[in-house]
Amino acid sequence: MERHLIDGYRYCMERGWGKAAQICISHEFMIQDIDTSIGEFDVSDEDYQFMKKFVEEAVYDDYDRLVQLCDALAMPTGFCLLEKRFVDVTIRYGVHPATIDRWKKILEIKEQFEEQIGCSIYTLLPGVVENSFR
Repeated sequence: MERHLIDGYRYCMERGWGKAAQICISHEFMIQDIDTSIGEFDVSDEDYQFMKKFVEEAVYDDYDRLVQLCDALAMPTGFCLLEKRFVDVTIRYGVHPATIDRWKKILEIKEQFEEQIGCSIYTLLPGVVENSFR
């Protein structure tokens, strides 16, 4: 299930897209600890160790955090409230020991961006209300 992270990383690196390659892995780890992943690692031990070290040593910037936030705001039907996405993911993957900490981190990232933009992120995203109450 987490193979897409390393596959995306390799694909981007082969094309010289270093930051995009980082995002392929970092978007899953708002907490920089591989043990906070809610997915299963269907990768080799070598790939797992690479990803573990990569996550620990990555320097996240606003772009990493923005992609993490956007990933948490998106459903197949469009943007939604974070809480709806939290429930959606938890129904599909179950409760993980890091679930609450992951939610807290995403809410913290949301607050940081809202301070920077001076308004609620939801006011900028079309369809939030419609998609959140389906």
